[in-house]
Amino acid sequence: MGVFMKEHDIYVGSFQDQLNQRFAPALGVKGHLGGLAEMVALQKEFEIFKTGRRFETSLAALNIGNAINQEARRRFHLYLASLRKAKSNVPSLNGDAAMVDALVRNLASKKPLPVFFQPHDVNASPEHNRVIVTEKARPVFYMKQDYLTISMPVGELAPIKPAAKSKVKPKPKAK
Repeated sequence: MGVFMKEHDIYVGSFQDQLNQRFAPALGVKGHLGGLAEMVALQKEFEIFKTGRRFETSLAALNIGNAINQEARRRFHLYLASLRKAKSNVPSLNGDAAMVDALVRNLASKKPLPVFFQPHDVNASPEHNRVIVTEKARPVFYMKQDYLTISMPVGELAPIKPAAKSKVKPKPKAK
């Protein structure tokens, strides 16, 4: 998110925490409708996530980041909007559409998985300049729970390196 968040990068973890709590596994408390169970119910009732609707719009409806610094929230939404131009590991879907598609299918399934959102370094490799959706993963090493994992590229693109200097030797000066 680097180029979008700038000095507000300190809030990236807060946005991630809010997303992960909204899609968290059941806590085992009988009668408690929170995390994933609440998201499944909201999806059935309101279609929070819908093919063709922007991921950013759905997060606004869920009030993600509203209690955080307003400038940081604005920049976070700019970042989310940029994911419509990002690639994904899902054939023929951009980053935004890949996330929405994965969430729609997951929340409608008979056994929906909790969802774990995580950032990854856009500059780590050429394949990291995209949204990566993993249908079944264990991103939290200390929990024996499968998740739908959505990893979003974060960071500023690496600067373009200047062209190599010519190796042509200068002509000797005339005497």
